[in-house]
Amino acid sequence: MKRLLLLPVLLAAACSPKPPPRGQTQTLAPAAEAFTPAEGRPTANDVARFLAGRPVDHGAVLSQIQQTGAYQNHSEGMAVNWRAIASKRTGRQRDWAAANLQPIIGNPRTLLYPFGGPDLLYATALFPQASNYVLLGLEPAGGLPDLESADPAEVMAGLHRLKVAMDSQLKTGYFITKDMKNDLAGGAMPGVTPILLASLALMDAEVQSVDTINAGGRSGVDIRFRLPGGGSRRAIYVSGDLSNGGFNSAYRSWLSSYGGGVAYFKAASYLMHDSGFSGIRDWVLENSRAVVQDDSGIPYRYYDSSKWNVRLFGDYDAPIELFAKHAQPELRAAYQAAGGGPSIPFGSGYHLRPDNANLMVATRK
Repeated sequence: MKRLLLLPVLLAAACSPKPPPRGQTQTLAPAAEAFTPAEGRPTANDVARFLAGRPVDHGAVLSQIQQTGAYQNHSEGMAVNWRAIASKRTGRQRDWAAANLQPIIGNPRTLLYPFGGPDLLYATALFPQASNYVLLGLEPAGGLPDLESADPAEVMAGLHRLKVAMDSQLKTGYFITKDMKNDLAGGAMPGVTPILLASLALMDAEVQSVDTINAGGRSGVDIRFRLPGGGSRRAIYVSGDLSNGGFNSAYRSWLSSYGGGVAYFKAASYLMHDSGFSGIRDWVLENSRAVVQDDSGIPYRYYDSSKWNVRLFGDYDAPIELFAKHAQPELRAAYQAAGGGPSIPFGSGYHLRPDNANLMVATRK
């Protein structure tokens, strides 16, 4: 067992947490760990741990890099963001979902997350019992990086870009697309796969395999993993345009193999409010048994009351100023008629504070 050594400022908060319920995400990362020498070639799980700033069990070159001050600074930065901010949010999401969400939607086999990019962290927090997480975004998928063959300086530069790319997610709960475009370009670890792997390692998951896939002509990555106390899961990320021009028959056909589950929308840039994204909007409404979203998802007016039961949580007044044109008077009226919804103990999407966040849960009749 590795002994505690690094990040002394965190030791006071490093009491051993109770293990999470079976199949749930880990709320707190393990306490600071020693970077002891390792040998051999790294597994996919070792690469994930390396990216997250955690000690590897195999991988001589990665182990050598972990002895450096620069790497240990990366490790400390990742740990602070996770322990001080992100793990607390995911813990609140997990507890709220168990009390409010699971009784409504049950345990979906598949969670579909269009426009979510590599946001596996919060998908697993709200839907910890899902077997398949299908994430769709524009960013390139990439694959398992061969870090032991890369120049160590390039690896460290890649770790810096990785941390920058993940900072927004860990601190606010969502990615900023235009920033990721620069942060994930080129270098030793291109694409979103490193983000997915680092997120899993922060959650104390065990990564079993990483494979590139073809999804209806779009590139993707299929990651098999185990959460603490749970069975094997899959995280599938596909890089593809979901506008009407990009969501063609081949892409739809591939996606249909994962239909019938629960769809989730958060910080979706209100794209489905425009006619140019009517295809994915209609597909979700036709092929999902439940939809969980904030107001940036499918407009409230598209949920036909003869087909859908809708539960409202939190409160809604208007979008943030950047998306002011996408105000929904119908949704505001629904909240007013209900006198508001049960509170949400975490921010969602662009509404970072719990007191102005909203979530809607629609289930098919």
